[in-house]
Amino acid sequence: MKRYTTIHPLFMSFYSRSLYQDVAMNWKKTSFLYLFLLLAVCSIPGMFKIQSQVSDYLKREAPGIIRQVPVIAITKGKVSIDEPMPYVIKDPETNAPLIIIDTTGQVTSLSGSEAMVLMTSTKLIIRKGPAETRTLDLSEIDNLRIDQAKIYDWVDLFTENFAFVLYPFALLFSFLFRILQALIFGVMGMVFAKNLRVPLSYPAVISLAMVSMTPAIILDTFYNYVEVKVPLWWLISFAITMGYLFFAVKANAEH
Repeated sequence: MKRYTTIHPLFMSFYSRSLYQDVAMNWKKTSFLYLFLLLAVCSIPGMFKIQSQVSDYLKREAPGIIRQVPVIAITKGKVSIDEPMPYVIKDPETNAPLIIIDTTGQVTSLSGSEAMVLMTSTKLIIRKGPAETRTLDLSEIDNLRIDQAKIYDWVDLFTENFAFVLYPFALLFSFLFRILQALIFGVMGMVFAKNLRVPLSYPAVISLAMVSMTPAIILDTFYNYVEVKVPLWWLISFAITMGYLFFAVKANAEH
């Protein structure tokens, strides 16, 4: 029977032999849930930091671009602006073209241009890569008016919800990455178990590896949130995990 819950490793993984003994004996399925919950909590500060960085960037860079945007009307699938065309919105710093609006047919593609977006009378063409674009059909839009005030509202909405949209994808990627790490660390743990003559199965060692990652993950969370940079931090993090994995395996030799 399990002695400890998924809350205990958050602090006991730093020092407790009895925790690692319990994990090896009873946590073969619980360890995956624990790892997911650990990452779910530790991903939150990073999301706040990213949202703050995106918000600061947009507040700094967006106004210079938005001020150049004319009033764009789309009526029965047709785009119109009250400006001479082709109308070019430029990067405020480099003066390079970013967006071209042309409903006259003079510009029909992004070929030969540095611009990332072209709006024609019925299409929105977006550059995805050096040789790849995506075309959106605007002909189905019955009535839409885009002005600077509306764009500022969109930017505010994006800034407010960016982290919430990114969070599940970041969590899933982190979870899959850490599972892969645990599988690899499990092999190293089996080497420790063999050298220490501890009769542990591979699934048990994987559970130990997942819990042994806790100190490094928690420290990494604080490290990524502050502005201090430590050379070869990834190597330090790896060494911490290996140290705790060895400690975990050795704890089971004493059980």
